[in-house]
Amino acid sequence: MSPAREKKQKHRHPVYEAVEPRSYDRKFYARVLLLSFIVIVAAAAFAVYRTAFNTEPPPPGPEFDLTGFSTDTGHQPDPDNPCIVLQEHLEATRKGAFRSAYGNLCKGLKDVTSYDEFVANAKANNMLLREVGGYRCATYEVNGTAAKVVGYVEYKAGGRSKVETHFAREGDSWRIALMTVIYQ
Repeated sequence: MSPAREKKQKHRHPVYEAVEPRSYDRKFYARVLLLSFIVIVAAAAFAVYRTAFNTEPPPPGPEFDLTGFSTDTGHQPDPDNPCIVLQEHLEATRKGAFRSAYGNLCKGLKDVTSYDEFVANAKANNMLLREVGGYRCATYEVNGTAAKVVGYVEYKAGGRSKVETHFAREGDSWRIALMTVIYQ
């Protein structure tokens, strides 16, 4: 063996023998331990910050258009107004509450369209009710037991769909007799 290698072998301890760490080893271990502690504290602080202070409000739902319905007496608008019925129907369809939306149809329309056909049609046209920013009712006309509403579904990303709806009066409420939605 070379003299350098023999010198190296003399300072080595066998694996089965315990050796006290040297001073620079102790400093290295202390630094690693301190750095690990700092990383854990920073991660915990970040988690607390994210959950307690950095909360984002839920995204706002669609806006309903009630501007044209206020009465001169200052009372709330009539909830049986055909524009409100239309907006509630569109929102129920958007949320997937098909039973409630189907309930807004008039008897004559229910006779020709089953619930399953209504649900299939709503699901096939769900692109028209995605990312809705608001509903606007431009005009409405009431003529005895019939009504017509022209409105718009406005999208968050821009654009809108024109909604033309004909209503029939059944009892004390308006029911949808025909609705056409056209993306513009």
